[in-house]
Amino acid sequence: MVIAGLATTAGPASAQPASLPEVSPEHYKEAPAEPVEYEDGYYVVQLPDEPIATYEGDEAGIAATAPEDGDAIDFDSPEVEEYRDHLAEERREVLDEHGVEAVVEYDTVFTGFAAQLTAEEAEALAASDKVLSVAPDKIYQLDTATTPDFLGLEGRWGAWKWQFGDPEKAGEGVVVGVIDSGIWPENPSFAALPEPRPDQDLIDSKWNGECEEGTDDDPAANITCNNKLIGARWFDSRGAAADGYASPRDQDGHGTHTASTSAGNYQAEVVMDGEEYGTVSGMAPAARIAAYKACWGGCASADLVAAVEAAVADGVDVINYSISGTNTADFLDPVTIAFFNAAASGVFVSASAGNSGPVTVAHQEPWTTTVAASTHDMTYRSELTFGDTTVTVAAINGGAEWPIKLAADAAVDGADSDAAVGCDPGSLDPAKAEGFAILCERGNLFTDMANEVVSAGGLALIVRDQNERGPASVVTSQPAPTVHLDYTSGLELADWVAATEDPAVSITTSEREKQVAPSMAAFSSSGPAQSAGQNLLKPDITAPGVEILAGLTPEGNRGNDYGAAQGTSMSSPHIAGLAALMVSEHPDWSPMAVKSALMTTAYQTDSSRRPIQRGGEDATPFDYGAGHVDGREMFDPGLVYESGPTDWIEYICGTSESAKIPSTCENFDPIEPSQLNYPSISVADLTGVATVTRTVTNVDDKAGFYKAKIDAPDGTTVKVDKRYLYIKPGESATYTLTIERTDGAFGEWAFGDFTWKEYGTWGWDRNEVRSPIVVKPSQLGVDAEIALSGASGESTLSGTSGFDGTLGASVSGLVPSEESTVTLTDPDSSTFPSDAPVESPHAASFEFATSEDAALVRFSTFGDDHPAGTDLDLFVYEKADDGSLALVGSSATGTSDETVTLPGGRTFVVFVDLWAGAASVDTTLHAWIVPSSGEGNLTASPAEQGVSLGGAFEVDLAWSGFEADARYLGTVDFNAEGEHIDSTVVNLTT
Repeated sequence: MVIAGLATTAGPASAQPASLPEVSPEHYKEAPAEPVEYEDGYYVVQLPDEPIATYEGDEAGIAATAPEDGDAIDFDSPEVEEYRDHLAEERREVLDEHGVEAVVEYDTVFTGFAAQLTAEEAEALAASDKVLSVAPDKIYQLDTATTPDFLGLEGRWGAWKWQFGDPEKAGEGVVVGVIDSGIWPENPSFAALPEPRPDQDLIDSKWNGECEEGTDDDPAANITCNNKLIGARWFDSRGAAADGYASPRDQDGHGTHTASTSAGNYQAEVVMDGEEYGTVSGMAPAARIAAYKACWGGCASADLVAAVEAAVADGVDVINYSISGTNTADFLDPVTIAFFNAAASGVFVSASAGNSGPVTVAHQEPWTTTVAASTHDMTYRSELTFGDTTVTVAAINGGAEWPIKLAADAAVDGADSDAAVGCDPGSLDPAKAEGFAILCERGNLFTDMANEVVSAGGLALIVRDQNERGPASVVTSQPAPTVHLDYTSGLELADWVAATEDPAVSITTSEREKQVAPSMAAFSSSGPAQSAGQNLLKPDITAPGVEILAGLTPEGNRGNDYGAAQGTSMSSPHIAGLAALMVSEHPDWSPMAVKSALMTTAYQTDSSRRPIQRGGEDATPFDYGAGHVDGREMFDPGLVYESGPTDWIEYICGTSESAKIPSTCENFDPIEPSQLNYPSISVADLTGVATVTRTVTNVDDKAGFYKAKIDAPDGTTVKVDKRYLYIKPGESATYTLTIERTDGAFGEWAFGDFTWKEYGTWGWDRNEVRSPIVVKPSQLGVDAEIALSGASGESTLSGTSGFDGTLGASVSGLVPSEESTVTLTDPDSSTFPSDAPVESPHAASFEFATSEDAALVRFSTFGDDHPAGTDLDLFVYEKADDGSLALVGSSATGTSDETVTLPGGRTFVVFVDLWAGAASVDTTLHAWIVPSSGEGNLTASPAEQGVSLGGAFEVDLAWSGFEADARYLGTVDFNAEGEHIDSTVVNLTT
């Protein structure tokens, strides 16, 4: 449909794990001992005492510390403290007797210590009756990029083995299309698959693509495909290839990374900086890959739409789209329409949620699956030594030794001190930096700092945090070896470098360490989504997107084929690859059925069984959607929530985006967005009572009997009209939830869930079909923003009341925009330095002082004011009395339609950046400072009216006296008992 206008199941697990034989400490001594050749080195020394976790009270006078069944260790109890002191005494006695020093001490799940020993010391300890064992401290090499294991794909009981029989068959018959920056075909993750392929006939029946070569004058750009990389195409509507490979070949590694994550070969060997790092596997290792290069630093929508179209025509089953999108209420654009039709044709689309943090989630259209980023259970660490100090750092590099210099000491003469410390572009002097590792203060993107170090001839980038509350440690592969220190260690290193003659540092080869996971990445864009009146929950789901080891281009990665990267760009291909597995197992399922299965089987706790965290607090569905994807459970969801093109159009027509497709909406009945048959439920204006209807379809091969389970959001009650469902295979059932506010706080979101639990062999335990519920009780349900047109006219504003009483309505504004114009040149498709904004040929700033009583302040640019293809970005800062700037808002979509809305009472500095477009663009910025009183050009009546809980109301609007060819802004303000409760922003164009 075209928009007019713009299974198998696992058997039951045993109830109890097999018991492990109990072996007393004495048993180790009874076995005949083989002669041991001890050498100088590191050892782990085990003492015979039981650790705290298993100590049952055998020592006279010391109570047991082992917890009772179902309980946890009480580390604050006097018993644990006393026994820990006892173990410390035993340990100290052994250490003192042998004259050695521990580097690590153990007492909770292991008793003893680790130490660096001579051969003689190790032999003496091993012979001691006070020592149980002395074992060499082994260095365990990385054996895989751990996300397949973390997601439940690897191993004997993993989905690869359970669903497909063999990991090398996982994803057969499926083609994953990757729209990105191209691909590096020589990467081992894309090596040819063994012949013959059992799915070759199926691939041949669907595949229509091709492998495009490069231009004749650039042989290095040419690529060769095989039976793994079966297609590669490139799209360049703006001549961007002049600065890169004129072919599908990847220039910066982004596309290679996402492609290898989604469907790279099984256990491709990884070598970085000469060190072996085990193997990596894509999510669907047997799937085929088709690469569509549409990004050349930036990604033109013309090329993106062409790539989507080509991918669908070529016959892909899944598309990964690790590219930004709009995070405003406008979600309908050429790319999302292309995705609409891709999904309508049966192609699953996975898209990144964005990397801009809270309330910035992109890809808000329901036909794509929007993916947040979270951690997985492994990280990478090295030890950095300077002087007599060794600290643990975040890094994924081989071992090395470098002379080191502070960035400020390597800066160009006359450089701004802040720019130099942060290794800003152009701040380092090659005559000073060449041959040194450069210590920079965190603030810029690691990539930008690494590029600056490399361009200045530096050997490595070492980054220290700016303060004690710096973001999480960053493990990332860059053109220069990259090391990240925390604030305290960074200051210590900086002081040491400053005080040392000819300072140098050494770093060990990075090793993998286990960690509690998942937790949400600080950068991951979250909801509530701004589209559809916040009545659709986005993101949909989360997947690993931090420290992801996958393929890169050797040219920008020190000759390495692999490296670590982070972002929702990395989490999206995880979902794309998992969807490919689903399509391979369930080829007759629709994209929405696959999405539903991923969402309703997701989980919401980490490996320590706590709620998933974000920044030290419990994360919410606005952070992770339905939860973290489960690579095992997703194959057998039981029930799914289906929707299709007609449903999506009715959804669009129920949003403000209907204005973009008026002729289409004339032929469809709009639905309130929360009524879309979606696996999650969002009610943004709970004005008393709301009902939500959903339909589930049984995708199992047998009938299912389900019972409803409700966890109502705080301050509400939730009831369902059907407590039980009995559904035959392929049949559907409809149910209605009634959500009612009790004492929930107005204007605050609350979270719950609704689950259908299936009756199985062991009770209500077979399938759980879970839907998150997010609601916001409101005193008023009314449009957040409306658009009016004409120098005069009339309209009606309708809404629903969340209280019994008197509703008042008044007007602020309307006022015309203040237009500021400037000519911007030389568009620079790179990240705007938002932490240190500066004017440039492509970036201009404007200052606005606003009054305390301003109803609101808005800054906007419009595509109608600028040539087609122009991409502008807005960055708004609050200016302090000392002239310093603090970022308070930004808008950076792929168009010239940008808007930032803020409260008044401050001085703002607005930067407009020409990200892409013509070489010279006359740019217009609109600014409105809306007063808190009316201008007499818009009236709202009646001024007061009686309303009831859950009842409808109307306000008549009339306007006149406006000048032609102008843009006006104001608000209709609502109050109850004299207190402001809500506003509707009014846009009027003449």
